[in-house]
Amino acid sequence: MDASKKDLRWIRPSRQKRSQASFDRILNAAESLLGDRSFDELTIADVVRRAKSSVGAFYTRFSNKDALLDALYQRHQVQAIATMERYLTPEQWESASVEQIVTQIVGFAVRFHRDHRGLLRALVLRGYEKPDWRYKDPKSRSQLGVARVGALMKTRQCEIDHPDAKLAGSLGFLSVLAVLREKILFGDSTASALRITDRQLEKELIRSYLAYLGVGRKSPRYKTRKDSGRAAARSRGRKKPQTL
Repeated sequence: MDASKKDLRWIRPSRQKRSQASFDRILNAAESLLGDRSFDELTIADVVRRAKSSVGAFYTRFSNKDALLDALYQRHQVQAIATMERYLTPEQWESASVEQIVTQIVGFAVRFHRDHRGLLRALVLRGYEKPDWRYKDPKSRSQLGVARVGALMKTRQCEIDHPDAKLAGSLGFLSVLAVLREKILFGDSTASALRITDRQLEKELIRSYLAYLGVGRKSPRYKTRKDSGRAAARSRGRKKPQTL
């Protein structure tokens, strides 16, 4: 498959034990409900009802509601690592340009934050509330992702104008994640200040990331209006070649 047309997808490793089915149904139900309510608003009764299970079955697997969030996080970590190992390696992008890589990664990040908004928001808030909680683990999804993208960009130093492609790749991706956290996960507070669709947000994040890397600076696509005006003025000032 052409890496420039790669369709990044969230990977859910298959489970071998059939006994996991009930456990996964409860996790799926909880994650689904987090799409329209906070974790504090989530009740065990709602979760088991959505999972078509029972309160008794819940407590055979989880000691309390906090243990449910911990299990959601652990599953999320496994899936995140599988996704990064599949897609964030230099070998996967050998035939793609830096612009194509950034376009695919940013697009995936926007969709991912929108699709998993409830769970991600709950995990971030829990990390703020309990600094010693597992979400602060140095091997967390965000930290691993930032490191992987930085390492990927380091292999493309010849295409990147920034003197330290690894640093720029990591910091640029971290900036993308910060904007997505603010706008998608906690966008309620900024909705009136910045009305923008996810598609528009994606396009602008790609532009800013590429500009920071120094990719495409000489391309007309990235010229500012002022640059275009100066170029036009220089063109008008040139003498036309004489014709015979």
